[in-house]
Amino acid sequence: MSFEPAWANPGAPAPAAPQQPQYGTQPTIQVPANAGTVQNLLSLFNMGLAVMMSASGVLGIAKNSGFSADIFVALYMILFGVLLFTYELMWWKTIDSVTRVLRKNFGFLFGIKGKSFFLIFIAFLNFGLNSAGEPAKTLGMATGICLLIDGILHFGIMLKYPEYVQYTPPQVSAR
Repeated sequence: MSFEPAWANPGAPAPAAPQQPQYGTQPTIQVPANAGTVQNLLSLFNMGLAVMMSASGVLGIAKNSGFSADIFVALYMILFGVLLFTYELMWWKTIDSVTRVLRKNFGFLFGIKGKSFFLIFIAFLNFGLNSAGEPAKTLGMATGICLLIDGILHFGIMLKYPEYVQYTPPQVSAR
């Protein structure tokens, strides 16, 4: 009599597959018919916020008197606004070379959790324009509040209604 388990013998039959889903596997989620509409609206809203963020960065540079840290904050606002706009644009019209660069360098944007944390991060960046003058500071505050709400909204949708954000990110076509 051998005390080895059955799977250790090379000639033994394989054990039956378990009927319960294994730990760490994702159950299949039924995607509702209007999920594409929700994703399109979120994408358009993000594009508008990206334009607002870049505009407040440009105003921050234009209205700044002298050299200060606000110039760097404004440059980052423009950079991240262009990045967000470009990423959202790839959902509407995919350009393989741009999608490849975005996926390689900013892969966290291609998941809803990473995208929501990115939106929250850049929201706080918008609160950093202090001495840039009134129009830039006001637009930066408004954009920051909207981005913060948008990032929390993305994260909340991911938690409460995950079927609305189960999407396939823009893919690079095979060469």
